[in-house]
This record gives sequence, C-alpha cells and structure tokens, in this order.
Amino acid sequence: MDIAIEAKLDEDLAMHYAMDLFHRSLLESGEPKKASELVKILGKDDVNVKLARVVLASHPNRFTHVDRKWTLVSRFANPTHTLERNLIDVFETYGLPSTLRAMVQEMSAIFHQSVDHLEPILTRVLSMSDQFVSLGSGRYGLRKWLLNISSEEEDDVLFDNFLKRMDVMAFEEHENMLESGNIESVYTFLNQVAKPVNSLVLQFLLWKKAPHKFNARKIMMTMLDGKESTLLSGGWWIGSDVERRLVEYFPAISQREVDEKMEGVVQDDAQLLVVGDEDRERLIQAVLNSETSSHANNLLETFFEVAVEDSTYSQDLETVINILKQDERVMWVGSDRFFVKEAIPAYVFTVPESLHFPVNRFTDSEGNEVDLLLEDDGFDGGLQRDILSPLAQDVLDEELAYTPDTNPPATARCVLKYHHKEIGTFPLCQLPPGFFAYDVEIMQGDLILPNGQKTEIWVNNSSRLVYGLFDWYSTLPVDSGAVFYLERQEPDRFVLTYGEETEPAMFISRNRVNELLELGHQAEEEEMPTFDILRAIMEHYRKGIDFITLLTETNIVRRTTRRMVASLLSSHHCFFQRGGAWVFDQKKLSQGFDKSKRKYLKK
Repeated sequence: MDIAIEAKLDEDLAMHYAMDLFHRSLLESGEPKKASELVKILGKDDVNVKLARVVLASHPNRFTHVDRKWTLVSRFANPTHTLERNLIDVFETYGLPSTLRAMVQEMSAIFHQSVDHLEPILTRVLSMSDQFVSLGSGRYGLRKWLLNISSEEEDDVLFDNFLKRMDVMAFEEHENMLESGNIESVYTFLNQVAKPVNSLVLQFLLWKKAPHKFNARKIMMTMLDGKESTLLSGGWWIGSDVERRLVEYFPAISQREVDEKMEGVVQDDAQLLVVGDEDRERLIQAVLNSETSSHANNLLETFFEVAVEDSTYSQDLETVINILKQDERVMWVGSDRFFVKEAIPAYVFTVPESLHFPVNRFTDSEGNEVDLLLEDDGFDGGLQRDILSPLAQDVLDEELAYTPDTNPPATARCVLKYHHKEIGTFPLCQLPPGFFAYDVEIMQGDLILPNGQKTEIWVNNSSRLVYGLFDWYSTLPVDSGAVFYLERQEPDRFVLTYGEETEPAMFISRNRVNELLELGHQAEEEEMPTFDILRAIMEHYRKGIDFITLLTETNIVRRTTRRMVASLLSSHHCFFQRGGAWVFDQKKLSQGFDKSKRKYLKK
C-alpha cells in the first residue's frame, strides 16, 4: 500500500481517522446523507455534528455536498471506464477493505444500473480478477495491500513491496515482542509502539519471524475482525490505545474554521430551509423525547446542518421555531427553547398558597369592622408614593398596568423578602418591566450562581413569579432584606451576584424574625386584627418605623397588602408621622377611627 500519510500521532492524524469514519458510514449507507444522519449511523459519543461538518468540508477530494446532503466524490466517476477500473479507483480512494454490498451500491451510482443487475457481475469480477482479494466477512480489498512474498530474500521482499530498510529499522526496538501466530502480540506491539505502523511493514516483520508459516491474508482478516486494532486508509495500523488518543483530538478539530466555499462545498446561499412533514415530526419527537429543554438552534444544526455562519441561518432558525410553536404537543418556553408541557414542574403554573393574602373580617366588641380599606386619596404622609415603591409591591399586590421597556436595563437590583425565601420564588414586580421576556407565558432560563454553578429558573408572566431559587436561598444567612443582582447576558441566560449587601428598610435580624413568627402564631390563635398587629410591631419601635420596614414585618406576621397597612396608618388617630417615620401613640388609642376619612372608605 502507498504511504499516504505521515506516521505521526497528532491532530492531523486524528482528522484522517475521523475522515475514514465518515467515509465508511457514507459508503455503507449507499446514498447521500446529512451530517447528522452520519453521526447517528456512527453512534459514537465523541462524534458530533460540528466534527462532521469540519471533517466533511475539509476533504473535497472525498466528500461533496448535494441538496443539503453529503455524498462521495467517487460516485461521480466516469461511467465509460470499465467496471474493474472504477472498482480499483473506489478502493484506492477509500483506501480500506469494503463489503461486496457497498461496492455494488457504488457501482450502481456510477453506472446508473440496478443493484440486482450488478451484484452477480461484481461477485464474479472480485473473485476472478488478480487485482482483488477476499478478506472474509464479505469484505474485499486490493491484492497489493498484502505483502508480496514471491521472493525469499529480505532485500527482495522489501524491493517487491516498495519498502526501504529504514522503514523496518524504525521498529527494531519493539519487533522482539512479535510472535509468529500470536495475534495478541501484534496488539501489544502496536500499543507499545504508540504510533501508526505501516501495514506492509508490520506484515514484513511478522514474515521475518516465520517465513514458511506466514499468511498475509489470514493476518489481515484476523485483525480486521478484531477490536484491538484499527486500519487507517493509506495502510496504517493503530492499536486501541492510539485510537483513544486520536479521539481526544476531536473536540479541537470541531472548533476549526472551515471556509466551505474554498473547500469545494456546493451551497446555494439563497436556498431557504423547507421542512417537510417527516422532518417536522422528527423535530417534534426530538423535543418530546428530551428530558430537558430543546434549543431550536441545536435542532437546526442537528437535523438540517445549518450553522450560525450560514447566510440563511436567521431565517431557517425562525422557520424551526415557528414549526415548534405551532405544535400543541410541545411548549415554547422563551428564546429558542421548547419543552414538553407535562414535564414542566406543576408549581410553575401556580402562586403558592403561602403568598396568597387571607380574606378576614375582624370586628370590635361593638361589632364594627376594624380593618377598613381606604381609597388612595385618603392616604397621609406620602403613603400614596410609598405604596408604589417596587419594594412595597409583591405578587398578587402590585400595579399591573405597565408597558414593557423595549430596551430594559441589563442588571437589576433584587431585595429578598422572607416569604419568598421560604419557597424559592421572587416577584417580577421588583424587576424593570421587560427584564425577562414578556411575550411568553412560561419562560425557562439558565442562572449562573456566585459559585459558578448553573441552575435553571422558571418565569411565569401570568403568576408574576420567578421559581427555582430555593437551593441558593438556603445558603443565605439573611432571612429578609438580602440584596443580590441579576445580570441578563442572553435572553435566557442570567448571572447572579451577591456581596452580603442588605437593604436597610427590609433587613430583619433572625431574632426579630423569630419574634414576628411568634406574633403570627398569637395573631392566628386570637384572631387578631391587622390593626392590633401594627400596634404590636410599632410598640417595638418607640422612635418610629419606616413604612417599608413596617410592611415587611407585618407580612412576616401575616400576609397583608400594602394598601391595608397604608389605610390603617392614615385612618387612626393613634398613628402619625414624626420626622418621616410612623409612630404609635398609646394615649390616642381611645380616639379610634378618624371620622374625616369616612369619605375615602372603599365601598
């Protein structure tokens, strides 16, 4: 065999090995295939579509592109040549043994004749011509791939096989490992040499051990059937250890830039993707069979081999996204992500019970309702402004009339509330409108945590909540008022940073949280009105308390709306402002409800 490659273990040899893999899969398939289909045929974990595109586009002498599929250049050989000549040319191009079936398919492509017609003809030619040799298991190859031992002298055998003494001398250090008739010694030899060994050189070394017992065809058949060695095109044997080392180069090869036009790939830049019913169903099934979300860009590359550098990429990606959006079996979860609806956690579709506001009616000893709600116009001391603060608003208690910002800030400051920490949620009302995609009901995103780990979050634009933060919240030493920042790097990728900052108006110490929880148990047992809860909290702050702080503590005791707290502060004489802070005066408790506020009572 001609020495077609340099016997050197490097990335180029790994590329050659990968080229053989794809050539074999195309040869055995007998028809043009997409790169994704070839990857599936090979079924190797280390072989992906990116590798396929690079390898196929880098060898225009072997592979070419037809109608968005890859095929072998040898299939376009001259049909006016004889069958035997084209057979030899196909074997030379492939450089490896092949099956009768594969060769029949190749000749059928060249001569445009049926497989049934050609099979008996090829069987006869391959069996009778001295150009070919049977190598077992239905395989054939070129006879010149076997060592010619018609001479008995070493120098003559070297000459007859176009070998040089230096080719053999390169393996003198290891040739003593080889044992006549012991194929395991050959595998050990190949792994010990740790580089490709020319097939004729290996055969010569084995012939020297026992010239009269040497059988080149038998050795070739045994090694081709075994799994401990691999034959590369060009006539090089490698051991299993070398093969594993070559595979390690695949990720680097996948990253190579390939100028497809320069490499001879025929591509019509104006040809947009057209998806038929069969491919449409394949797309849907890929999503349905995935345990995680499926990205349309990955599906586009996997099934249709359209990469981001292709001129039609944007339009083709939109085509795939629209197809998936229209199918009721899958759910669009933002960006180019799709998910099986039934696989989305059920809690993502609801507002947890602990975030709901209880509906209670409390009365005094005379039967008068205590917790009365005012219209906003009846609020005192800047409360009309305070209730609109993002820190005051919460899920089920927010101003819903807003217009999403078409260019929202990329970073948002977030302040954690106690009841959200308990269940791993966060309210959208604290974030700039449009920070998360607003044109999708349920959105999934990747969140990079401060420790570098990645987790998944869910955003429900209907429930107005972010879900999936429980595990990270559990690492925080602060129960209420912890400040963290969300940075949007991509529409579905976010980075969380935390520097132990707290929001003064909402920071509640753990001891104080425990006191408030105890007050909550008391309020539940005694059916305590919200008015009395405010009194109990404000008695703890004799110098006054900020509205946001009061609202925060009240909600730890019992979920209470901001307008209820603002109404009580504004409608009772015992509550008043001093220096911007709200104060409770026990002496004015008997004065009760401010009658001037009756006109603002909500009907």
